[in-house]
Parts: sequence; C-alpha cells; structure tokens
Amino acid sequence: MGEPPRLRSTTTKDRVRGYIFCGLVLFSVILGSFYILTPCLIFMFLHEGIWKHLVDKVIGSWLLVPVSFIEYFYGTRVTVTGEKITPNEPALIIMNHRTCLDWLFFWNVLYQMDPWLLTTEKICLKKALKFLPGAGWAMCCAAFIFLERSFKNDVHHISEVIRYYANSGRKYQLLLFPEGTDKCPRSSEKSRLYAEKHGLRQYSYVLHPRTSGFVHIVSEMRKRNYIKYIYDVTVAYNDAIVQTEIEFFRDGACPKDVHCNIEKIPIEDVPESREELNNWLKKLWEKKEEQLDKFYNNLDSASRSLSKDSNSKAVQTTTCIRVLSLLVVTLWMLFTAEAVYIFLSHPSHILLGMFTASFFILTQYRYGGMEYFMIDLANKGKEAISPRLDSVSELSRSDSVLLSICEVCPSFTDMNIPCFSCRHGLNKLSAFFNL
Repeated sequence: MGEPPRLRSTTTKDRVRGYIFCGLVLFSVILGSFYILTPCLIFMFLHEGIWKHLVDKVIGSWLLVPVSFIEYFYGTRVTVTGEKITPNEPALIIMNHRTCLDWLFFWNVLYQMDPWLLTTEKICLKKALKFLPGAGWAMCCAAFIFLERSFKNDVHHISEVIRYYANSGRKYQLLLFPEGTDKCPRSSEKSRLYAEKHGLRQYSYVLHPRTSGFVHIVSEMRKRNYIKYIYDVTVAYNDAIVQTEIEFFRDGACPKDVHCNIEKIPIEDVPESREELNNWLKKLWEKKEEQLDKFYNNLDSASRSLSKDSNSKAVQTTTCIRVLSLLVVTLWMLFTAEAVYIFLSHPSHILLGMFTASFFILTQYRYGGMEYFMIDLANKGKEAISPRLDSVSELSRSDSVLLSICEVCPSFTDMNIPCFSCRHGLNKLSAFFNL
C-alpha cells in the first residue's frame, strides 16, 4: 500500500481554521515577546539561573497552545507507543523527518508523556527560522541550535551551545533530525542518487541520514558528561501527508492520525568511536525503514502500530493534566486578547515593540544571535568571578560582601553558574550597551 496521499485540497472551513490558528500564533508570540520576554531580559544580566528558568517555563507553557489546538481544534489523534522520555536527564532525541511539521506534532507526543518535557526540549533547526519576528526571538532566548546545514560552519556553534547546556545545570533533551531535511520529492531524489552512487540500499520511507552532525553532537555531549540516553523516535502518518508549513497554516490542512514510537537507548549501549557511531546510526535507519514498511503495508489501517511489542499500550494523558493544560491555554488566549487591546489603544507601546525588535536585531548583528549573546554573557560571567582574588584585603568592605553573596548563591555552588545579583551583573549590562 505505501504511504497515504499528500493532502493538497482543503475546504473553506479548513482554510478559515488555518487562518485563525496562524493569527493566534502570530499575535501571541509577538506580543508575548513585547510584554513577557522583554521585561524578563533584565534577569539575563542580573541572575542567569532565574533568566533560564523563566524563559523555559514561559515558552513551555506557550507550547500548550499549539498542542491543544492540534488536538481539539484540528481533531488530530497522536498515538504514542514505546518508552517514555525522562525529563530530568540530559538526552539526545533522533527522529525521521517525514514532513516539515514533525516538530509540531512531536510537542503533542511530549505533552502526552509529561507536559514538563515541553519546558526542557531543545531543537536543532534551520537557521532561517531565527529571523521570524516573535517566534525566532523566543527560540533564540531558549537557546535552540540553528544550523546552516553545513557541518563545517555548524560544528563550532553546536559545541558552544552544548557546553552552554551542560554548564547551565539544567537537564535538556535535544531533538535532532539526522536526515537534515524533510522527505519531500526533491530530497527523496537526492537521497536516491546518493544511494545509487555509493551502492547503498534504496529507501522508500526515510532518507539516508547525514552522520557527521549526529556523531559530533553525541561526542560533545559525552565530553561534557551531558547525555544519559538516546531516544530513537519514529513518526508515521496514517491518513494523510501534510508536507509544508504553508499547507498547514494557509490551507488549514492537517493529518488526523499520527503515530510515534519511542525506543530508549542507554548511552552505555552506544559505541564511542566516530566510525562505529556512523555505522550505528546507519543501521538504526535501516531498522526504521523496515519498521515503517511494516506499518504502511498493513492492509488494516485501523490496527496499524509502530510498536515492536504487540501488547504495548499507547501513552494516555490524565484528566487532571488536560484540565490544567486547558486552563493555561485559556490564560494565554486571554493574555493575547488583552495585549492586542492594550497595544492598539496605547500608541506609546509602539516604543516597546521598537525596543524589543531593535534589541534582538542588535544582538543578531553584534553577536550572531541572542543565543550567542547569552553564551558570551555566561562565559564572561565565569571569567569575572571564578578567578578569585588572592587577598580579600584588596577588596573594599562592600565588595567583600558582594563576593560572599556570589559564593553562597545556590546557582553558583550547585550549578557552577555565577550570580550576577551584584556589581558584576551591572558591569555586564554596561558593557553590552558600550558598543
């Protein structure tokens, strides 16, 4: 049978639904940047731990908006089988990239397993997305990894961000699509030619993975002792393929039956040498192709499952979590409506919007992006505090007190992160604007 057809034609109702969802996302992320992220920026200079905590929680709570709309507004059922992802352990998540929307439906997967995963997931994605107003700013603040899809250009940035994760003291799960791009007709043809040239097996449901980025990420995470598991995620669409974001937002097209299976692999079971890692990933993708072939060629579409265990039960969300999530979504919608009213009724708030846009444009121009700026702040903060002065007698009485505050701060002692609740933070603030 093979994969279902690509969904191209939609009804007027579908298109209206797409416009509503697109408008809500657009207004909520832009106004959220103005009224929530911008006021929180001061903590980036004063206390790095508080800043990261606020950003992770704010963005994680907002992700419940698309999650709820996918489930209730579009009526999409996401079936999750396999092993659960642990939110309090650093990990790498690898996934086949069937469409441009895989990351969107994966938020529903995380939500069904544990909503807190929405606050700890990070994504490797194409660099162009960081320039989106509102959404791009938020992703930069969350320190997502933006790739140019050139390993030579990306390798240093990947290493810097992973080091930033490890030094933060927070446990993140990084989502990577080793194929590098979605399985559109063009990329499928490139993969076919690549396999033909190198005498490899021809795939029908996946692309041949690009191993360099995967190998480097695993090696860096191991180097930082920042990986406990690799989660192998396989995604399949049972009823229809919606390939691009344009089809989803403009046309209102959305699959109704999405399946995800997760295999939890301890890092101790993963080879260490680069060559063995390279071959390990290729073999994993061969198994993924066979898994998808079995799924799509099951003539009874209602009984299709990606699970390798026939007795495995799908992950279910409790009623309590659903109620709390809908409450959070309601608060976000009320915030968006109120923010629109305030912004339109107070022309002076345009200045806030201009400041927000200017700040993120400035960090992009000066540092290459907000995430680079945060990394630079963190690195300079450690340089400012970790080389402790040889003699406290050289300090004034007030400076001695400030230094002791930094030394006893939980974020400094427990997470090796300097506290900027003192003159060090103010110096950083001054240094930033001294262009």
